[in-house]
Amino acid sequence: MSSAASGSASSAVSMPKVSVCIPVYNGARFLTQAVQSVLDQSFRDFEVLVFDDASTDGSWEVLNTFSDPRLRLRRNTRNLGPKANWDQCLEAARGRYTKLFHQDDLLRTDCLAKQVELLDRHSEAVLTFSKRTIIDPLGRRLWSRGGHWIPNAIRREDIIRGCLRAGTNVVGEPSAVLFRTDAASQAGRFDDDLPYLIDLDYWLRLLELGTAYYLDTELASFRVSKQQWSSVLAGHHSRQFMAFVAKLKTSGNCRISHSEQLLAGLMARKNEVLRTLFYRIRVKEL
Repeated sequence: MSSAASGSASSAVSMPKVSVCIPVYNGARFLTQAVQSVLDQSFRDFEVLVFDDASTDGSWEVLNTFSDPRLRLRRNTRNLGPKANWDQCLEAARGRYTKLFHQDDLLRTDCLAKQVELLDRHSEAVLTFSKRTIIDPLGRRLWSRGGHWIPNAIRREDIIRGCLRAGTNVVGEPSAVLFRTDAASQAGRFDDDLPYLIDLDYWLRLLELGTAYYLDTELASFRVSKQQWSSVLAGHHSRQFMAFVAKLKTSGNCRISHSEQLLAGLMARKNEVLRTLFYRIRVKEL
């Protein structure tokens, strides 16, 4: 892997406890803040792997302004698209735990410390997720997003029921999730048949191998903007969510009643309307 800061010989030999992987495509505007929020973590035993997917906006130049030895950079010779770039992250991660981090999000300084401590303490857990702060393009707080989970092991079935009731992904965005790398190697690559649900699909595949734990603390900030991938896909949310529910139902390893399927559809459509109004009224590109 090429790197603007290839690091010392010892960093190449030692295995970090955490791999923070950042797939990048035309993220220059917020990239400095995002990467710096990772480098500023109070927990120090990690590597940062950045895969630039042939950006055209100066993202590569921004990345090369950093000189931290934990940072390893790679630039794709051609644009591969989100799925292939995310898959590269999984394949390159060397740590015991992996975080897939969005190019415009932020981590609180104690995010890794709290999530690593939880996974260290609960060997049966394959992932941990936290409450998130939703911020606008200027970094201003809009609201917090999270769930009402008990502070115990959360089963895959519980996550699925929560998704059906909410009509959306209740685990959340990748930046707020930390998962076991060995579980990811068993779960395999990402599936983008339903792009809006690419992360939820992966969380549920990981949860076939263990449980989840929730941290009721805002450890990551998810930035909403009209240019982000999820925003572009938002108009397809309800259709893709219902296709995902149908996929779960026909898989044979999840019982979903007709009433649950109807509720999921109603909630997904409600979310789609609210999301569209939100982007039109609250999210302004400044």
